[in-house]
Amino acid sequence: MRPRRAEDYDPQGLGLPKPPGFIRTFFRRNPWIVDAVLMGLFYYASIGSVVASANASSLAITALSAVLSLVTTAAILFRRFVPRILAGVSSALLLAVFPGTTGSSVGGIALVIALYALAVYRSARSAWLWTIIGTAAATLGAVAGGLLDVAVLLIAFFGYGMIFVIATLIGITVGNRARYMDALLARAAQLARERDAQAQLATASERARIAREMHDIVAHSLTVMIALADGATRAATSDPGRAMDAMAHVSEIGRTSLTDMRRVLGVLTEASGDQPADESSAAIPLAPQPTFDELRPLVDSYRAAGLPITLTVSGSVPDDSVAQLTVFRVVQEALTNALRYARTPSRVEVTVDFTTPGLTEVTVRDDGLAPTPGGSGGGAAAASASIGSGRGLIGMRERVALYGGTVEAGPVEPRGWRVHARIPSAVPQPNTSPPHPESPAL
Repeated sequence: MRPRRAEDYDPQGLGLPKPPGFIRTFFRRNPWIVDAVLMGLFYYASIGSVVASANASSLAITALSAVLSLVTTAAILFRRFVPRILAGVSSALLLAVFPGTTGSSVGGIALVIALYALAVYRSARSAWLWTIIGTAAATLGAVAGGLLDVAVLLIAFFGYGMIFVIATLIGITVGNRARYMDALLARAAQLARERDAQAQLATASERARIAREMHDIVAHSLTVMIALADGATRAATSDPGRAMDAMAHVSEIGRTSLTDMRRVLGVLTEASGDQPADESSAAIPLAPQPTFDELRPLVDSYRAAGLPITLTVSGSVPDDSVAQLTVFRVVQEALTNALRYARTPSRVEVTVDFTTPGLTEVTVRDDGLAPTPGGSGGGAAAASASIGSGRGLIGMRERVALYGGTVEAGPVEPRGWRVHARIPSAVPQPNTSPPHPESPAL
């Protein structure tokens, strides 16, 4: 006998233990053996029934009993699939013989098998219906045989009725247990699928979040560094001191960006349980996410790269750290796009409005020309012109949409580009101080 494999008792891979009981497991895996044994036993019993009833019955009744016995024998082999047919021919067999004889007992045995199969493989209602039909068939068989004695009729009615009821109750018990176990297995399989789906969704969401963070770090840093390097290249001969200052800014921004990237990668390493590749990565401490206080240094870095930025803040800054981080990232992405794509801007306006309770509005507008294909225009514009993938705007919209906000981005007349974001605050803060229409330009 081959050993039991996991797919035999756990086809869906739910991690179920092996079921107890060697005999029960064997017959569950080989149901045709049970059906074949039942068919063989009934076959020999039905032959004896036909032979015994041949001496006391007419030739027609004997022939009818023989045909019904053969049909019943075949139906027993397929009792799991056609239990109603087995119940019907068993009831007909009870009508064709005398109750109390061997043939009647064989018909009763067949109906007992049929009622059990109905209760297990069909429904309790169907089993109870055929219990009533079988009891009536046994009683009518006694009447048709001429046994009008009241005692015989009572024995036929209550005797067969009790046997059929017991068979039905056993079948209902076994069937309900089987259906209950199937429902539990189906529920476990559904929960396993939902768990896997949730894990995949969580993985995708985390990847999207990490992609947004990496994009913010890399796009901002590289854009500013490229702009500073271009400026240093132009000023290398005419103003070496200014070129040296620009390259110092490049070095500072590069080190800061490398530290931020190592922090992000360090979080990923710790989350996966891996050890850091080098000691320098492990030595970098974790840092909180940027807040609104870091917005002014961010604007300073873009001004150093050549953008003529003015920053206006209205109202009081809310204490909601989520809203502050979102404002910071939106301004960072908008300024990065302005530095990369806006040609010869004379003014870049950044407006942050906190005057509406529970709502923050961010507007970044420049008056630069759109980049031409191939980066024509020479100088820094040609060097910084590039083809955007749109990932920055997508990430900006996704970040704001997480908190129920919206982002609008597009060109404005007569020239320039405008980004407008509406960001709800998680905890609306009342304005405790009168709003100031304009903060000092940075």
